[in-house]
Amino acid sequence: MKTTLSGWGRFPCGETELLPVEHVLRHTGQGIPRGAGRSYGDASFRSKGYTFFTQNLRHFLHFNPETGVLVVESGVTLYEIIQTFLPRGWFPAVVPGTQFVTIGGAIASNIHGKNHHVEGAFCDHVEWVELLLSRGEVRRLVPSEALFWATAGGMGLTGMIRKAAIRLQRIPSSFVWNTTYKTATLEKALEILLSEDEKYPFAVAWVDHTHARGRSVVHLGRWAETTELPPTAKRYQPHPAERLSIPFTPPLRLINRLSVETIATFYWLTNPAGAHLIPYNKYFFPLDGIRHWNRAWGPNGFIQFQFVVPGVEDLLDLWWRLRKAPGRSFLTVVKRMGAQRGPLAFTGPGWTLAIDLPNTEAMRRFLLRLYDHVAEKNGLIYLTKDSLLVPETFQAMYPSWKDFLQQKAAVDPEGRWASDLSRRIGLTD
Repeated sequence: MKTTLSGWGRFPCGETELLPVEHVLRHTGQGIPRGAGRSYGDASFRSKGYTFFTQNLRHFLHFNPETGVLVVESGVTLYEIIQTFLPRGWFPAVVPGTQFVTIGGAIASNIHGKNHHVEGAFCDHVEWVELLLSRGEVRRLVPSEALFWATAGGMGLTGMIRKAAIRLQRIPSSFVWNTTYKTATLEKALEILLSEDEKYPFAVAWVDHTHARGRSVVHLGRWAETTELPPTAKRYQPHPAERLSIPFTPPLRLINRLSVETIATFYWLTNPAGAHLIPYNKYFFPLDGIRHWNRAWGPNGFIQFQFVVPGVEDLLDLWWRLRKAPGRSFLTVVKRMGAQRGPLAFTGPGWTLAIDLPNTEAMRRFLLRLYDHVAEKNGLIYLTKDSLLVPETFQAMYPSWKDFLQQKAAVDPEGRWASDLSRRIGLTD
């Protein structure tokens, strides 16, 4: 069935043949697996080719309550895992800003969360991956193999992930103690993160893109102990999926300068300094409370720009450049990252900033110039969020790209696994 697909940012779009994963070996053309479609750009579809949706791979296969190792098929989402295992006192070791991603997508993007500075990325907690290769062979990969780390963050280009064994973590409750600092400038927020974040498993800062000096709210979190809960609180309380929804895409952007300033001011005023006990869903997944929130950006969608650079001064320079962007954002987050493995790893050590911006021609021109500044600072653009990177800049940022292609060629000699992203950045034809 031919259909037009996009990523979560709703830009770019492409017409593709959308097929269930059971058909993956029946077609010889280029294609890519697609989970929940939560990568932002064009990584999860292949225009004029095939896109294989993995949502039929939704089975829990085995769980070891002694070790916390869970074996699942790749179409299972983090939401489904949390709903099933949180009541038993288990939680994924690493989660991104949304729980509605599949395990296959989490591995292909090697997602990271608020605890990257201490726990690493998602694939640092994966025991093995079962990979379907282009000629039908099935390989089980473990972290001691180079192909495992080419697949971790490999954007689905080495093969289709069928199953995986992931390690869950024991948690004392489903609540987080969140210590909040409010600062007048981004510089001060970075000072707090640098001095305090290793004392906490979770650390992130929200930065006000509408504010001249970058006022910020720093969130330092840890799981709450049972003794710290109110007497009436249930120790393990899973929260259901979104209750609110944006039912259709409005003809004009609801996210504009006025609404952004209103949302930013509301966030600033409703996040008081001090220590607060909050449920896990509001701490890790605040935007998951509204289904299809991406539609609020209107028919042209939006661009998420996320980079990592080595030093604080690098981050601050790029932040002040972002203040000159032809548009404003209500969602700008900063955190510290540790090192990450793999030839396409979005790695530190360093500082990462993610910002949502309107998709306009002026914004695209502005961001492409900013990409060059990221490359000059030995920084990286996160491929899972990207929609603009070009081959020359990609190769400058990812010097191990040839190593990745060698590993890909060994298991995909015909170059069957390909996406619009891989074509755009020159990894595939």
